[in-house]
Amino acid sequence: MPMGERIREARRKKGLSQEEVARELGISRQAVTKWEGEQSAPSAGNLKKLAALLETTPGRLLNGDTGEKAAAAEYYALFREEEARRAAQRREQGKKNIRMAACVLGGYLAVYLLGRLPALAGGGHSLLGWLLETDWQRLPYLYGWLTGHGIFWWAAAVSVLPALWGRWKFSWVTFAAFLLGLAVGEAAGSSPAAAPYGHGEYGWAIWGGIFLLAIGMGAALERLPPPDGKGLSRGQVRWGICFLSGIGLVVVLVRCLL
Repeated sequence: MPMGERIREARRKKGLSQEEVARELGISRQAVTKWEGEQSAPSAGNLKKLAALLETTPGRLLNGDTGEKAAAAEYYALFREEEARRAAQRREQGKKNIRMAACVLGGYLAVYLLGRLPALAGGGHSLLGWLLETDWQRLPYLYGWLTGHGIFWWAAAVSVLPALWGRWKFSWVTFAAFLLGLAVGEAAGSSPAAAPYGHGEYGWAIWGGIFLLAIGMGAALERLPPPDGKGLSRGQVRWGICFLSGIGLVVVLVRCLL
């Protein structure tokens, strides 16, 4: 008797439906249907949970009442194979995460170097002096404010570190918001009342509002399910609209309040 039939027979003896088995194991009903139809086989972990639910053993589901030792050996081999495959997947995922984090960090480093180009016009710099320039008069206003206060690298850490744990969407959303906030903030007009906080400008508040918004929106994007087919899902479209509306609201509020 094939394993699929043994699973079906054991399930029926317990008086369980495919839906009930799926719910208990935390899988879809279609997965149970495929097991019983010999279209796929349960993983070692699911086989163990299934055997416990049906009050039998993994060996009996694999090979029936005969050949229990052989069945146990087969189950153990299956378990070891899956463990090796999962370990390989974790290693590959770790490499991808490192590469993604390196890409995001590379983006911040590129912004850092590009923002220092105006300082070359004044001359009189060693390479180290140019890289560490903190004179706001020689640097773009908002860029100088971010680097001079160390906020630039804190923002980079907020974007880069989550990528190491596979939160790629969050990393790219916050990096894009960093760039957008920097561009909009640099273009913002002066606000003498904000001089103690932002060197006579309110671009710092626009950048900060956009970046903080991106942290929340990036976390929300990570929780959205991927689209079923090509293109964006409705949730992602709504997310984009909310994000853009939030950016506009940040700019309006800062200009009205400062």
